Amino acid sequence: MSISLASESISGFFPSKLYEPEAVLCNDRTAAELPEFQDNPDTPSIPALQGSARELPSDFYDPYPEYNSRKWRKKWKGTHAPCLGPRGVDVNVNPDDMVKAHRLKTKASRPTIGSYNETGLESDFCFDRHARYDPYGYYDEFPSAADTPADHMEPSKVIWKDVRWGELQRDCLARNQDRYEPVDFPNRTDVASTRDKFWMPTKKDHEDVDSTLIFPPEQLEEGASYRLWQANRASYKKKQAIVLRTWDGNEWTIDTMQYVRSFIMELGLHSGLEYEVIILVEIKDCTIPIFENEKAYRETLLKSVPDEFADITILFNRILLETWYPKVGKHNPQTSQTGHMHMPMELLSLLRPDIEFFWQTELDARYTGHHYHLLETVSAWAAKEPRKFLWERNARYYVPAVHGSWANFSSWTANVTKGGGIWGPERTNGIKPVGPEPPTPSPEDDNYQWGVGEDADFINVSPVFDVTEGSGFIFRKTKDRYPDGLKTPARATATVPLTRFSKRLLRAMHHGQVNLGLHMFPEMYPESTTLHHGLKLAVFPLPVYVDYAKSPKFIADKFNANEGKALLNQPYLYPDIWRRMTFWHSTSKKTTFSDELYKRWLGYSGDPLERLCLPGILLHPIKGT
Repeated sequence: MSISLASESISGFFPSKLYEPEAVLCNDRTAAELPEFQDNPDTPSIPALQGSARELPSDFYDPYPEYNSRKWRKKWKGTHAPCLGPRGVDVNVNPDDMVKAHRLKTKASRPTIGSYNETGLESDFCFDRHARYDPYGYYDEFPSAADTPADHMEPSKVIWKDVRWGELQRDCLARNQDRYEPVDFPNRTDVASTRDKFWMPTKKDHEDVDSTLIFPPEQLEEGASYRLWQANRASYKKKQAIVLRTWDGNEWTIDTMQYVRSFIMELGLHSGLEYEVIILVEIKDCTIPIFENEKAYRETLLKSVPDEFADITILFNRILLETWYPKVGKHNPQTSQTGHMHMPMELLSLLRPDIEFFWQTELDARYTGHHYHLLETVSAWAAKEPRKFLWERNARYYVPAVHGSWANFSSWTANVTKGGGIWGPERTNGIKPVGPEPPTPSPEDDNYQWGVGEDADFINVSPVFDVTEGSGFIFRKTKDRYPDGLKTPARATATVPLTRFSKRLLRAMHHGQVNLGLHMFPEMYPESTTLHHGLKLAVFPLPVYVDYAKSPKFIADKFNANEGKALLNQPYLYPDIWRRMTFWHSTSKKTTFSDELYKRWLGYSGDPLERLCLPGILLHPIKGT
């Protein structure tokens, strides 16, 4: 299949391509005419960058619904109320608190993997560093007359160290409280009752672990209608959290702080706190008595994060997790991360029962677009996906130049799947599923209806594959304390910089670890728990670009080896490809394309006057910014 790299290359984002269509990578030769790798794979295939974002029209970027409109009120309870921001005024009416975007003359070029058009992500806007980060302090830190657009209005300055984001989030929630379903917090008379601090478990916590799995209709009073209950709560907006994970030795750079501010503003304050930002910090030194001494907790907290983030931060340590999950037994100080990666998230679902969905992201990921547009698009897309052949679609890379539309990709997946695929929970001894039973005995009896409109319990942006069918996944045998041992069905993914958990899934994970001491590798446990309980897992086809003259067919063939069953059987057979993708995990000490591109976008490298303008791209890994 002959594909012009002009339509597939990351070069489509750069001004040389946007304004001069003839200036394309490799002189517009087709993939068939190109070598598999360039002569020097350490040099990115980026043409000279000409032009700037100043040549494009710009305006405020507003991805939010028409709050309080007649249409909006028909769907949702309550009233959206504006929230106070760090500049002392309501963020929704203050230009200094709003992100700007530039409208592209043509849509961004098609990514090698994933899609904008097929998912609803916008690709006709781009963001430069000023438009994206000036509301969060970029101009304050890096003012440059030569770098500043002629029509630029300097934002009012903020003394960021004096901002208290927790107070702003709490005030925002109070203003919008009637939009969210009332939830009773656990009445823990034997421990300090708080919503912002973990507690050491009591004997009763372990004895009552089964109660953490009780969800309606079990909780309904006798004679109450489940349908009416569900219809009533459907008009409440479901609260979500974006959870940032780090540790006490993390270096808080200027860029990191600006990025965290962008989460709070875009996801929280502008939306009426539909999303709450929470930072989880692991304290490595377990000799500090953070759970025995309030003063020690406070002093450690203030040493671990910048002052502005202190009141949205929750501390934990290995002792806390050992006490909650003694049966798991994976608490070696040198390797504990592989044992307790998800445990703090499980405890967070107990601490904050008012939150329905928990996004977890890593601080070495960056999104160049608007956070609210990204997460809302991902959630809506996942809810629309039917369950039929969903696990099978989840296991494959969608390469649009090869597969065509998403509908074609789905049909291809169904055609190569033998035996009807996964239908309902994959049964394994010792686990009683909490998810729904299929509405039909066989997927053949379902016309892609089951699951449509159902929120996903787990969302990933990387394929989730079967580790038991010839996979070379190195941690595939970590199935500790499962009654079926190595025969336990399991799924895994290779990288998790952005994932979303439902409260129901986290409670199921918590129950399994407290009750049975279940343990799998972090990239296996939530995926496999979702499988065992018959919950809904969706993999979003994230747009990913490859900075190599690789044909899409080569990528599709290699990444979907063995019809997807043994996806990434040998992931590091192609280390240079992984390293040159805009989204992946790299163990190589060499720099990655994602890191190079982000630093070029920030102006840290290349021409300092250059105003690189990118659409929304999730970049990972990013180091040292």
